Amino acid sequence: MTAKSKIIVFRKAGTPLQMEECDIPALKEGEVLVRNEYATLCRSDISTYLGKRIEKSPTILGHEIEGRVAAIAPGFLPEEEIDCPMTTPEQWEAAAAQEEENQSIPPQLLIYPGSRREKWLYYRKQIDRYQRYLEEVAAFNPTVHNFINFVLSKLEHNSSENYAAALYQFYNDERLVEKLIVNPTGLEHSFYQKYDHCVVSYVPRELPDGKFAICQEHTTDSLQMLLKADYMTALNTGYNIRRCIVCKKYFLVRSGAHVLYCEGRCPLDERFTCRQYGSYEIQKELARDVPKIKAKITAFNRNRKDYQRGIITEEEMRRLKDAVRDRLFDALSS
Repeated sequence: MTAKSKIIVFRKAGTPLQMEECDIPALKEGEVLVRNEYATLCRSDISTYLGKRIEKSPTILGHEIEGRVAAIAPGFLPEEEIDCPMTTPEQWEAAAAQEEENQSIPPQLLIYPGSRREKWLYYRKQIDRYQRYLEEVAAFNPTVHNFINFVLSKLEHNSSENYAAALYQFYNDERLVEKLIVNPTGLEHSFYQKYDHCVVSYVPRELPDGKFAICQEHTTDSLQMLLKADYMTALNTGYNIRRCIVCKKYFLVRSGAHVLYCEGRCPLDERFTCRQYGSYEIQKELARDVPKIKAKITAFNRNRKDYQRGIITEEEMRRLKDAVRDRLFDALSS
């Protein structure tokens, strides 16, 4: 009798998910059958369900899965080698030695030299390190999101000095520290850190365009430190992160420009970027009731015509548009 499994099927955006049964196929050599215990719904799954992300259907949402190994096909690992309390070190080493003698080491363990036991110890070490990296991301990402949404977005003027002052307040205001810096509830997990251990070196590098530059080389075992180095360097050089009001994704902008839209593909109409959609669709609707936005569209059209006639350069047109955006932002904020 063929084994059965229950699955939750997505067929169409906005419609209820359906529970169905399907046959469990026989395992092929080198495959593992996992009994799913948890399957989270990430943002991409939610976007698919809401119709903002096109996915082939019918399909099963939830690609971030946690489960237990239910069966192992021949050719992956001998059952004696599965890491469980019933397996003694002697049994494990004997099975490993037999596998090495037969030259049937799984491809997943061939990247590291040494005996079968050394390979497994290396693999376990990498898994532990990966788990620590995930914990550091879980502390860094929401903390920086809070900093952007509740501090940077409130600035009246964008500049590297204002960014530094905002970060100083974020780190030293006890109320902000308590409410906005995200940390785990247990001491066994990674925390968001103000200071990180890192070795910085200055080395010459050849760039992709063939030119040379003296670059910073960071050596650390902390993923959180590398994420901070990348983000803080951007702030210090005058770049800011904003959130697109169309697709809700974050994007990088230069200081001084109050940009509302990114240049990514618009989820509401894939023929346009978010900037194009926002400029020509949303603002046209708003312009009917908001004279300030109507004036901005008129100024943009005039700048574009002057560029097409050769009266101004492309760089001058870009600077004029940035100036118009800044004035619109100030007008709408006042």
